[in-house]
Amino acid sequence: MKKTLAIALSMSMAAGLMTGCGSKPAETNATTAAPQAVETGNTEAPETTKAQNTAEKEPVELTIWLTSRNKDDWYVQMEDQFLEEHPWITLNKVVKEGDPGNEFYQAVAAGNAPDLVDSSFTMMNTYIAAGILEPLNKYTDNWDEWGNFTSEYIDMFKKDGSYYGLPYQVAPMLFGYNKALFKEAGIAEPPATWDEAVEDAKKINNPDKQITGYATLAAEWTEWFFQYYVWQAGGDLTKENADGTAELTFTDPAVIEAAKYYQKLRSEGVLQSDLTLKFGDLVTNFGLGKIGMMPFAGDWVAEAAEKGIDPDDIGLSLPPAGPSGERTTAIAGTCYAINAKTNQAKKDAAWEYISFYTSRAYLSSFFENLATKGALNPVIIPRDDISVTDFYEFPEEYNQVLEAAKSVGRLEFYGKSDFGSYVDRAVQKILVDPNADPEKEFSAAQDLCASEALQAFNEANKR
Repeated sequence: MKKTLAIALSMSMAAGLMTGCGSKPAETNATTAAPQAVETGNTEAPETTKAQNTAEKEPVELTIWLTSRNKDDWYVQMEDQFLEEHPWITLNKVVKEGDPGNEFYQAVAAGNAPDLVDSSFTMMNTYIAAGILEPLNKYTDNWDEWGNFTSEYIDMFKKDGSYYGLPYQVAPMLFGYNKALFKEAGIAEPPATWDEAVEDAKKINNPDKQITGYATLAAEWTEWFFQYYVWQAGGDLTKENADGTAELTFTDPAVIEAAKYYQKLRSEGVLQSDLTLKFGDLVTNFGLGKIGMMPFAGDWVAEAAEKGIDPDDIGLSLPPAGPSGERTTAIAGTCYAINAKTNQAKKDAAWEYISFYTSRAYLSSFFENLATKGALNPVIIPRDDISVTDFYEFPEEYNQVLEAAKSVGRLEFYGKSDFGSYVDRAVQKILVDPNADPEKEFSAAQDLCASEALQAFNEANKR
């Protein structure tokens, strides 16, 4: 059953649901397709292959981390089906607050990690380099559904011929714009270049109505959005060497170009005047119709609409191209991986769990269930045989931009979880102080990062 965008969102708000997250979506578990985040009602369980003959299988306990034990009827029904099909497996469900995926590394070192991990894309390179993830090839080579996964996404976690993660949700970072504000300003299309974005923002900007032409992160996590501009300028913040070590490139000309563009947005008066606004504030203000355009992920649509914006006024496009002519952006998401340090029986059980919860049957049931409640976000299912458009009636531009993101998306800059805070501080400085010299600030940030974080990172990640 398909739902149209406006109808689905109105149902979602009436039911008090909100898909999306107030934490850092590009680095944490996205909520739309993650099984532990479901808050919906009953639908019929999918038909799946009957369980194997288990007469010779030894019982095995599989430890998994969850963020809560509060599960809805649909989730319980699916879990019951999994256990019925795999009677030799019992689940030891441990409630882990915070961000379980990002805490997996420390847990492996401490010897109390789960047997499988539900990890953000951001952490996967670190886990692979540390040797704590099990290669999946021996399982995927014999799985009849493996050929249906989208190569652009599974290849992100392929190293030296081995696959280490199986993605189940992808949320590319896009560019959101308020169609009503654009129309009011006489602008027909979203900006295709940085310069066009500045000019469009000038037309939209209206301090008297508290409308900001352009917004980006300025108070926290600034490296998250800033990296996109660096890529669009033709560079990067780090370089990954063949042996897994990193080089810092904070003084790359593209970094300086991106910093100067941020300063231009500020000096032209089109950036939010309140630089203390945090991520959640920006999404809220976009939803209140107070922001003309900003970096925007598809899985924030429902959250913004819940604030009052007409969902038909939420436009999504690829980010404007920078000086390089590229519209590069990040591909965020979540994937399953197996703990390489657990025993073989648990590894095998972990694969049974992963293959069940990423199967076409499970995902179809999941999105059919969401469709009945109207919880809607334009995200990507990383399979070629199923799409969210099978269940929701999205605007055609959403379908087009999600497809286009495949060719311009990449993982976040190498070592971001270790080096990002140094970039963050430099970005904040060049925004707060209009006289700040980008070359000086980013050079200082690189020197500090090199002295405090680089050596430890390279020692941990050298192959």
